[in-house]
Amino acid sequence: MAMRENVVLFLAVWIVIAALISPSVEIFLTIALIGILITLEIGEFYLPRDVKSSLKLSAYLLLLAFAFIVARKVYEVIK
Repeated sequence: MAMRENVVLFLAVWIVIAALISPSVEIFLTIALIGILITLEIGEFYLPRDVKSSLKLSAYLLLLAFAFIVARKVYEVIK
């Protein structure tokens, strides 16, 4: 098995486990973001450019969702 296949398999297993153990969507999105960031860091030299660009796009979208979740939680605490 090539290293790039191992990296993608890691991300797939990470997402499935996160979906199974997450009690809420917010926690799932946060764990998925962590998994994508780990995959990008580990697979930087092994993944093709198109896979890295799609993972970066996913990371940016999840970062936006994470910022929204944090802002909503801060608003709940302030309120």
